[in-house]
Amino acid sequence: MKNSVAFLFLLFVCRLGAQEDFEALDARSRAFEKAGFQTPEALAAAICKDVKTEQEKARAIFTWIAEHIRYQKVSDPAAQTKKEYYDRRVKQVYRSGRGVCMDYSLLYQRMAQAVGLRCEIIEGHAKTFSGSWESHAWNAVYLEENWVLLDATWGAGYRDEEGDFVPEFQPGYFATAPRIFLLNHFPDQPKWQLMEEPIDVATFKKLSHYAYGNLKNGIQDAIMERASGGLVSLKMNIRNPPTYLYVHMSGKDLSVNRKDRDGWTTLTFKPTAAQKFEIWGGEKRGQKIHLTLMGQFNL
Repeated sequence: MKNSVAFLFLLFVCRLGAQEDFEALDARSRAFEKAGFQTPEALAAAICKDVKTEQEKARAIFTWIAEHIRYQKVSDPAAQTKKEYYDRRVKQVYRSGRGVCMDYSLLYQRMAQAVGLRCEIIEGHAKTFSGSWESHAWNAVYLEENWVLLDATWGAGYRDEEGDFVPEFQPGYFATAPRIFLLNHFPDQPKWQLMEEPIDVATFKKLSHYAYGNLKNGIQDAIMERASGGLVSLKMNIRNPPTYLYVHMSGKDLSVNRKDRDGWTTLTFKPTAAQKFEIWGGEKRGQKIHLTLMGQFNL
């Protein structure tokens, strides 16, 4: 690896301002209750009434599902055909407000199509900070003559260290740049990477990744470079950088030089012989520093 070459997949800067434009729309969407709407199609029509653009329709539906459906394993409904099976799953998740990734994706597709949007369910695999490689499903929606990726399941929250679902709106998983989305979503069909040059599964598993769903406090972009003297420089775009940032490698926190400038936070450090490191961020609460794992990176 050349010393001055940045990681090939970490060059996109998320447009936080564009996400801020959705604040009023998000508030309107999450206020809708399904009572009074017998079907998700009827609810989608109400949510998107007077909403003008395709992007706004897609966002309104994303927000409603993320805010009203909770991740929980449910029993499979009996059915004779695939269509009947999917129809019953949509009815089940809409009625109960509970489901897994396929239920989120089916419901999103059904509501998006009800308001005239082209929408596909994308099946594949995802990876998490725990290192797990698991089956997953998400959506692609066609907006303004381009396919856009979104994950309503991850938009609804995350699983904590005990594996329990924590509801927390994560808007960074809506209309995510394909290069960033690919850090932890690997579709079965390469075309749904939406990349000019799709990568293979071996490359995917080696990619660094971070939780970009939280636009206010998460890492939105990162560029890593080799510096002189064996040092590594990690430049991160974090809207609200935490007071404390740590580089954890080989079971210990490394000595780090930190600089915050022009919306970017740069950490420079000398790595150990290991090939991976973690970025932890935190704030002081009382006498203790509350830490959160923000990203995992490969050298």
